[in-house]
Amino acid sequence: MASTIWIPGAERLTPSSPGGTITSKAPPRVVWHTTEADPGTSSVWSAMVGVLRNKSAEPQVLYDPLTDRLGQFMPLNVGGRALRNDGATLTNRVGRACIQIEVIGRSAKPFTDYWRPGKNFRAFMAAVRSWGIKDVWPAGPPPRFIASPPHNVPESPRSRTIWLNRGGHYGHSHIPGNDHGDPGGISTTALFAAGGTTPKELFTVGQYENLMQQIKNEGAATRQEVRRQAIWSLRYGVQTEDERARADKAFDDAIEAGKTLAEAIAAVAAVMKPVDADLEYRARRNG
Repeated sequence: MASTIWIPGAERLTPSSPGGTITSKAPPRVVWHTTEADPGTSSVWSAMVGVLRNKSAEPQVLYDPLTDRLGQFMPLNVGGRALRNDGATLTNRVGRACIQIEVIGRSAKPFTDYWRPGKNFRAFMAAVRSWGIKDVWPAGPPPRFIASPPHNVPESPRSRTIWLNRGGHYGHSHIPGNDHGDPGGISTTALFAAGGTTPKELFTVGQYENLMQQIKNEGAATRQEVRRQAIWSLRYGVQTEDERARADKAFDDAIEAGKTLAEAIAAVAAVMKPVDADLEYRARRNG
């Protein structure tokens, strides 16, 4: 899947100047901010666009959690300007993508406590995931905000090692060289749930053919398991270990119960969502 540059449905917002060129090879990531204003009105939206532009502190994305309004200042393949540099490190440009989103809201009142996410938020999360950014928080969930320094409970370590080397989701409160405490203690579970299910990576015909070659190269003791791995991947996409275990158990239970092979495969289908049937047909034809 190609990485999204402009989010479908997002309003185009004019930045004060273009975003910075990305040259980093570090894993891609997202940084969550809050604007410290109350959401839900067009006047506040306009005011926040103006404030960010006047400060030359635009992120790539602006979002209102009450109206599901989404705006985009610059493409996702350039650096935003909402982070302070960490010494000589251009923090806004760390990662193959460093997607920053300013949510209109306040750190002290987590927006996931009252928000109304809709199709625009799902479009944002789909765009994030198109860059291969996983639903993880390498530095932990954003800490609860307090008004006085260090602004967070517990205080974020703002680890340079984590920031420079691990992809995923971060709060402004996690970033080295910065002292802001946003977005506050938002619910990471609610965030990912509102974004919809992470799309599975489909098993390509080429990958299937490689597994079939592996079957030919492996000994008889492993032939059955490799074949099953290939078939499961072909039909249901690349799975987690837990999904694979559930598929194997459903199949084995059906066979032990005296079911036919077709019935055993149907038992797997009851717990796993098949991928496009045409992919399976073409892989069998070519494999």
